[in-house]
Amino acid sequence: MIDQNENHNKTLIQWETPEFVKYERSTRWYVTAGIIVLSLIIYAIATGSASMAVVFILLGGVFFLTHNHEPKTINVEITELGIKYGQSFYAYNNIASFWILYHPPYVQTLNIETAGKGGRKIKIELNNENPVKIRKLLSKEVPEVEGASENIADWLIRLLKLQ
Repeated sequence: MIDQNENHNKTLIQWETPEFVKYERSTRWYVTAGIIVLSLIIYAIATGSASMAVVFILLGGVFFLTHNHEPKTINVEITELGIKYGQSFYAYNNIASFWILYHPPYVQTLNIETAGKGGRKIKIELNNENPVKIRKLLSKEVPEVEGASENIADWLIRLLKLQ
């Protein structure tokens, strides 16, 4: 682990961003979602699958409990040695690749994939930061995945306002 406070780890770009995009959901959205979940529970009961009914009840409850809070504000820094995202620091030699998805107002994210067996994909909201400047800095240190697009799961989450 690198000490982020060392003098030679100068911050090049810094911004604050929400941990996730909070979508505005109307009463209509909640009614539709409730009808869908209720329909799935009724279907599970009708087919004699009590365990499936319990799963749908739990999924609906967990979604409601976990998604009714405001996103935390996270500090992001691109430094000479890596990327600091909140309390985590990713040194450039531990980042396998990066790509930027920029289709405002829908998608504005910096995506990084860590190196190694347990490589993680981390999505960082750009929050109106200049993607060209970020790309220019990162492409000097990390390979860029060119032509990357939003994956189907992220697209569905955004379309259905599930996050």
